[in-house]
Parts: sequence; C-alpha cells; structure tokens
Amino acid sequence: MKINFMKARDENDRALQWLYGTAAVIACFAFISCAKISETVPVPAPEQVGHSSIVSAPANFDVALRENQTALTAGKIAPDIALYNTGFLLAHPSNPKKDYPKAIHSFQTLIAEHPRSSLLEPAKTWIQVLEQQQKVAEESREQQQKIAEERRKLAEEKRALGKEREMLAQERQKLNYASEKSRQLDLEIEKRRRQTLSK
Repeated sequence: MKINFMKARDENDRALQWLYGTAAVIACFAFISCAKISETVPVPAPEQVGHSSIVSAPANFDVALRENQTALTAGKIAPDIALYNTGFLLAHPSNPKKDYPKAIHSFQTLIAEHPRSSLLEPAKTWIQVLEQQQKVAEESREQQQKIAEERRKLAEEKRALGKEREMLAQERQKLNYASEKSRQLDLEIEKRRRQTLSK
C-alpha cells in the first residue's frame, strides 16, 4: 500500500487552517455580539455586577483563568460570561496548555445552565469547531500511526532484502569458487589425458 505523504500533510494543513479561520470568525462574532449588547445595556455602577468582561487573548493564560475565577467568585462577572471566558481561554490556539475537552465542557455547561445567555450561539459554534478540531487531530494521529507503521514495515523489508542480498553474494562466491575448482580440475584431467596419449 502506497501512501502519498505530501497529500495527507496538505489535507491536514488545510483542515487546520480552516479550523483556525473558523475560530477567528467565531471570536469576532462573539466580540461583536457583546459590543452590541453593551450598547443596549446601561453601564453598571462599580458596586453592581459587570456583564461585559469577556476576555481577549492574554499574555498569560493561567493568570487569566485564575483572574476569571476570582472575578466570578467575587461576583464581578456573570456566571455565563465566566464560563465563556474559561472555554475561550482553554481553547485558544495560542494557549500552550490548551485543553479542548475542558473547553467543550465549559461551553456545554454555559448552554445547559444559561439557556437565555447572549453567548449561547457563540458557545454552540465553539463546540462545533472544537469537536471538528478533535476529529481532525484524531484523524491526523491515526494517519501518522499508519505512516509510522508503513515506515516500520518498509524498514523491516529493507533489512530482509539486505540479508537476502548478502546470502546471494555468499552463494555467488561459493558458485564462483566451485566453478573455478571445476575448471582447474578439468584442466588437470585434460593435462593428464594428453600426457597419457603422448606416451
């Protein structure tokens, strides 16, 4: 079975580009949706709960996650926004510790516990994108495993062919030796025959 490695790699690259592009569109949609909401909702006083604290890509994701949890505990942001932020931070492509299953769980919790949230549709879209990403990643892992298995088999076949070539070379040497001995014997027999005839 012959695998076109470049074709498989190009398909994976296209899938990842599509995924990141879709994630960017979703993030923009979420930010635009929130901007529209903040235009219609009056700005709360400092002692009131803030409802427009959706995070953007931070420099340190761990710190942002802790601050998001602290703000939720202190009542500074709404629970649906905190869940959205958590999912967003865990799924962000720049996060070195990204965790798609936890991000999906956060978005699913938002949908289940806050069905009237303005972040419902972006959360659903994030779930679809992340599930697609997990599917692509799994297919990529399977493809890489198949490629590794094919390489292993090819290496084994190459070793077997090398051994066979070596055995054939040894057989050739033996045949050449036997042929040379046979030729020398024929010459010796011919020499003795001539000597016998000349007497």
